[in-house]
Amino acid sequence: MKRRGSKSKNRIITPAAVEAFKANDYKALHRVLGLKPWEMSPLPRDIEPLGCDPERPPNSRATLFDQSFDQAVELQRALLEAVQ
Repeated sequence: MKRRGSKSKNRIITPAAVEAFKANDYKALHRVLGLKPWEMSPLPRDIEPLGCDPERPPNSRATLFDQSFDQAVELQRALLEAVQ
């Protein structure tokens, strides 16, 4: 039987990720964190329409974008901690 690795990825918060987050650079942040195009950005929703708002989770988890909400919130919290 073939062993499969975990599908969850532990994203490492690097200095480049912190700089992209502080600059509100959506593309650079996705690239540095290795996020897929369909994954929600950890940038705040009021800055980036494709970002996340921990106070307003998606109504459904029907799309891959909505399913990435928890990951985006975790990344946002980690990036905010790194900025401080």
